[in-house]
Amino acid sequence: MRFYGLDLNLLVVLDALLVEQNITRAGERLFLSQPATSAALARLREYFQDELLVQNGRKMVRTPKGEALSQPIRDLLIQMRSTLDNRHQFDPAQAQRKFVLMASDYISTVLLPQVSRRLNELAPHASLEMIPPNDNPREMIERGHVDLLVLPTTHLTEEHPSQILFEDSFVCMVCRDHPEVGESLSFEQYKQLGHVLARWGQQRIPSVDEWFLNRYNFERHVEVITNAFSKMPTFLPGTRRVATIHLRLAEQCARELPLRILPVPWDAPPLVMAMQWNRHQQHDSGLNWLRELIAESAAALPEVHLGN
Repeated sequence: MRFYGLDLNLLVVLDALLVEQNITRAGERLFLSQPATSAALARLREYFQDELLVQNGRKMVRTPKGEALSQPIRDLLIQMRSTLDNRHQFDPAQAQRKFVLMASDYISTVLLPQVSRRLNELAPHASLEMIPPNDNPREMIERGHVDLLVLPTTHLTEEHPSQILFEDSFVCMVCRDHPEVGESLSFEQYKQLGHVLARWGQQRIPSVDEWFLNRYNFERHVEVITNAFSKMPTFLPGTRRVATIHLRLAEQCARELPLRILPVPWDAPPLVMAMQWNRHQQHDSGLNWLRELIAESAAALPEVHLGN
C-alpha cells in the first residue's frame, strides 16, 4: 500500500535501519537479505531525497534528516501497532497476546508471580516475557521494545505516562551469627564492613541505594558485585559482609537463609515502584487491561514493616 507515494512497508525497514545503523543487522532483524535491505534503503533515499545513513569510517551514522525522522517514524509505527492490536475489543479469555515487561528480579520476585497467576486464570492464552533492566530503559519504552517498564520512579521519564504501584523500604542484611553486629548497626560499622552490591547493564548502573548514599560522601568497601538483587543475600552467610536490600525481598530470603534483617543506619527515603508505558499506547485496550491487573496485584500486596 502506498501513502503519499511511499510504500508503507518501507517504514518498517527505515525504522530498523535508523535503529541499527547497519544494513546487515537491520536485514537480520527483519529477516531480509542484505541485497533486499540495501534496495529498500535506496528507495527510501530516493523518496526522502536524502542519504539517511552515511558511512563514517567503519560504521554508518544518521544524517540530520535521518536523525530527525528516527523518533517520529518509531512513534508512527507504535501508533499503528496499537491501532491494529485494538481492531477487536480485547477479550482476556481469548487473547493470545504476549506482553513484554522490563523489570528487575526484585519485581519478578515480589510482584510478578501474583500477576502471572491472575493472568493464567483470566487470560490463559496470553503470556508474559520479563527482560532485565538495561542501560537505557527510556529508549526501550520510546522505541516500543517493551510494553511496560516496572521500575523505581527514579528510572522513569516524565515524557510518558506512569502509575505508582507500591512502596518498599531499604534494610540491611547480615549473617545471623555476625561477630561484630548486634541488634542494630551503626553508621560507622556500616562504613567499615564489606558490602555486597547489585548493578545492571553493560555500564554497571548503580542501584537506587547507591544514589541515596552519595549524599554521605563515602565509598563503600565492595567485596561482591552481582547482577541480581535476589542473589545478594546468598553472599552473606558465613561472612562479615552487609547487603542493603528491599525489605520485601529481605523477608523472603531470611526465611531460607541464616540471615538477620536490620534497619539501615542512614536516612533512607522509601523506594517507590511504578509502571510506565508509551504515550502512544494510552488507548491500547489490551495493555490497559494488563495495567489494571498489575495495579490490583500491587494493591493486594501485604503491608511490610521491619520487626513485624
